Amino acid sequence: MFEYVTHYYNAIPFRSISALSRTEAMKVMRELCDDTPFFERFKEPIQYWDNRIEAETWLRNGFKEKGGVPKDNYPFYAVLGTGDWIENYALSEGLEVDFLRIPLSIFNEEDISFTLPDSMVSFWIGRDKPEEYYDPQYHGQVFMLSEVKSMMTADVMNNLASRIPQGSIPYVEAQIWNHKLVMNYYNSQKMNER
Repeated sequence: MFEYVTHYYNAIPFRSISALSRTEAMKVMRELCDDTPFFERFKEPIQYWDNRIEAETWLRNGFKEKGGVPKDNYPFYAVLGTGDWIENYALSEGLEVDFLRIPLSIFNEEDISFTLPDSMVSFWIGRDKPEEYYDPQYHGQVFMLSEVKSMMTADVMNNLASRIPQGSIPYVEAQIWNHKLVMNYYNSQKMNER
């Protein structure tokens, strides 16, 4: 059903706040913070940073427990298929958002994991189990490529918004744990454009 993941970025792909020191991250979050759904999460930078570190530790451990082999300390993020909400919002607000579609065929089982929805939201729902949203089949789970290929049916994807808290962006997040693999793919695409 899905042939690719989409990495959304602004100007430069494959940047992550997780690559920064805490001090550098605080500075970047203060600069980026605004009222858009993309950057309002940075309004409480200390809380966001602590939550992100906790969620990425959970992600990494969950990925390794299922046989994943993270080649890097933190993942690059993408969405399974297309993030229609992201693209429609950016278009409606006149925001510049670039994207790179990366074929799933370049990944091995050890390179990529998935969560429903965003990993920080999935981690929170799985941990706190709020009655109105929690579904143990999806939340608090780290999925492998083979699992996602079999479970992400059109019905699940078309009803993502009903499985997440209001205000969350409906998508299946992909976590890419092999930076070199996707950087090589990106560079080869740039070469082909010349």
